[in-house]
Amino acid sequence: MPVTVPSLRRAGLLFLLWIVSHGVSASDKEPQEYLDEETAATITVVGKPLVFAYARRDLAANARDYVSLAAAAVNRAGKVSYVVIGYIWSTADAHRRPDPLPPADAVVLVADDRVMPLKLVGHSAHEAGIGVPVHQPAGFNLVPNVYSTDLASLRFVAAARQLHVHIELPDTTLSFELWEDRRDALGAFVRQLGGW
Repeated sequence: MPVTVPSLRRAGLLFLLWIVSHGVSASDKEPQEYLDEETAATITVVGKPLVFAYARRDLAANARDYVSLAAAAVNRAGKVSYVVIGYIWSTADAHRRPDPLPPADAVVLVADDRVMPLKLVGHSAHEAGIGVPVHQPAGFNLVPNVYSTDLASLRFVAAARQLHVHIELPDTTLSFELWEDRRDALGAFVRQLGGW
């Protein structure tokens, strides 16, 4: 039986899904690129997300709230848009929390001295052109937060010496420290897309 281009694409997508589901990649910092069969877009995703943490010692000794941010590029017939897929999640027991998780529309990325409020455009990666979950934290069933961005901003973040996330609440500001530093993966993503 002859091998057709659609069957090769399908096999490639299945292999990519296997890689993503098993947490394996040729290099953790190398971006992943694939044709999304659900949206017909070519997707490039950063190899690993940036992860920020806020200690919740008021709930438990090692409890933390987290913000994960993963860059992605969506190429639809030559028109490329850039997004950051974010998740806000916690290791704290939901039943012991006196407050809900912070809101997705109040996330501010601080790179060196540059304050970059993230512009929330929705809660569906599929609407952004991405049919496969992007770096969803393992063991959690979370709704993605989709933020619009551009390649120049991603380049700035990758080169920044210091990164923090602030979440602005009505009565306070929560400061999330960099927990898993993947600026090298973000730099590889920017380079692959011609931003450096």
